[in-house]
Amino acid sequence: MSTLVQEYFIRRFSSDPDRIRSLTDLEKIEQVSHEERFPCRSPIDAIKYVSEKIGDQMALRYLPNGRVSDAPLCWSYLDYQKEIIRAGNLFHSMGLQRSESVLLLLPNVPEMLFALWGAQAAGIAAPVNPFLQPEQIASIADEANAKIIVTLQPVEGERDGLFEKAMEVCEMSSAIVSIVTIGHEKIESLTNLRLNLLDWNSATQSQPSDNFLFECDADHDVAAYFHTGGTTGSPKLAQHTHRAQAINICQMQMTGPDLQNDINFSHRTVILCGLPLFHVNAVCVSALNAVMSGGELVLAGPNGFRNAGTMEDFWALIEKYAVTFFAAVPTIYAALMRHDVGKYNLSSLISCSSGAAPIPVSLFEQFRSQTGVDITEGYGMTETTCGASTHYFYGARPVGSIGLRLPYHEMRAVVLDEQGHFVRDCGEGEVGILLHKGPNVTVGYKQHKINAEAWPEPEWFNSGDLARFDKDGCCWLAGRQKDVIIRGGHNIDPLITEESVMAHPDVEMAGAVGKPDSYSGEVPVVYVKLVPGSAASVEELLSFAKEHCAERAAAPVDIIIRNALPLTAVGKIFKPELRKDIIQKAFLAEASEVCPNGELTVWVEDDAQQGLKVLLNISSKNTDLEAICRLLDDRLGRFSLPWEIVL
Repeated sequence: MSTLVQEYFIRRFSSDPDRIRSLTDLEKIEQVSHEERFPCRSPIDAIKYVSEKIGDQMALRYLPNGRVSDAPLCWSYLDYQKEIIRAGNLFHSMGLQRSESVLLLLPNVPEMLFALWGAQAAGIAAPVNPFLQPEQIASIADEANAKIIVTLQPVEGERDGLFEKAMEVCEMSSAIVSIVTIGHEKIESLTNLRLNLLDWNSATQSQPSDNFLFECDADHDVAAYFHTGGTTGSPKLAQHTHRAQAINICQMQMTGPDLQNDINFSHRTVILCGLPLFHVNAVCVSALNAVMSGGELVLAGPNGFRNAGTMEDFWALIEKYAVTFFAAVPTIYAALMRHDVGKYNLSSLISCSSGAAPIPVSLFEQFRSQTGVDITEGYGMTETTCGASTHYFYGARPVGSIGLRLPYHEMRAVVLDEQGHFVRDCGEGEVGILLHKGPNVTVGYKQHKINAEAWPEPEWFNSGDLARFDKDGCCWLAGRQKDVIIRGGHNIDPLITEESVMAHPDVEMAGAVGKPDSYSGEVPVVYVKLVPGSAASVEELLSFAKEHCAERAAAPVDIIIRNALPLTAVGKIFKPELRKDIIQKAFLAEASEVCPNGELTVWVEDDAQQGLKVLLNISSKNTDLEAICRLLDDRLGRFSLPWEIVL
């Protein structure tokens, strides 16, 4: 039945290729407009349709502790839809207007999904990273015009839980007037009389569950604000429409396995979710994808992949629930390879995806050899709703690339001038700024003043990423024009890292860059120039930065003190030189473990096709180069940057 559900969301025509393998197949598909190809108007429409067709089938299974021994809490599609309708009616009854939002400060609990879709029906949903500091969350709340915040109830004996953080946010935000708490006990009163306090269970159960008490059919209206990462200033809020969310799932599904006609696949779609639901990956690739496949979502506890127990039980969960798909980031895949795979039956697993950062070739091959499944690499942004490109399931899968563009989504590499204006398109293999255009691209940021610089040409969004396209149209990332550091799939604004160090009285200048890391992809490192005459140590600065950093993941893992930092002509820190230096240090440290002492030279160059490239030279003629190369392949293959040995 699930394939019949998918046929409703993606119309098939006799002239269509059976399976998409290349851009030639894609161009045939695109002869039919996306309006005709994808009839679904919104996630709410999708949930309604699936509930009508397979309402008694399992929609959501929640594992309270993320463990294989958990007794799961379960919702059929009819139950799922009822919870969403109750949530939407609750927010409406609280006075939520179409232009106002509900701030969701929650871990991966079922109510996060009920509240997300309910808020999108009644107004606008605003999921927030719960690890951000209260000041950052309050800034997002005000920008999003959030009138309601949904969070967990306080836990006895816990002083720094989500409820306490939510109360701090409410004190700082002028927008929020109501707080809804999720838990087993009712909170009887609040000292803050300005806030209206409700208990989720009693408040939702008092609402009708058969129909919304309001109209919710404006498919091109804004459905959600997703913030693009933690920042100390005004956060960027990408606006997602109902229609774009539905379309993006269809775009991704078209390039995936043919569940109806491929005899290798007989299982119903079951998606295991361990990524956080405040992020577009989990919301789209896991939660909404499950609905629009007519499948089941297994929600692996409130902390998902952050829970060591879930990681320990991961392969057992795949076996027990016959999971067919999951999404993760390279750090998760690396961690999963440290657990025993061979003793579990993984025959249900069809595919899995990785995004956020390039995956090392050695990790890709290790995963394939142990599971029999390829990791499908893809690329997307909050601003493209979620997905933009991917490896087609039935096409070539060049490891290290981000694949081909999704159907109805356009990508191109261009040259821009210093003001961000279009100069020309790049040629084949030439690195340029990656632009995006399509029905899934955001209609703009909530803050209109920052929109102009993001669109160098009408309808073409500037990703800030550097990329090149090969002769087959496959896209290869080549670094970033912007300074963002990606740590384990989490985008870090280097300004946060720098400010945590600059707050120290002995620091005169600080520049943060990403250091290559075999586990996290990148970790933040700060280059520092001290005030003349000061004698602050690295250890002192690291401790200070950790204490004062506004975002835990942004705290530097290392600090490098220099007498001077490289500067531009206008006195700004020249980050490219620092980036090359930290890459050289990371590769030298790894390579030195297997190379003769004093006979190794490492340097970093700009490459026209690959961006930054690491070069290594071994000077000794007595060295067994073949043996050294094998060892280097093993160690350096854990990094995602390109490298080679030169003689």
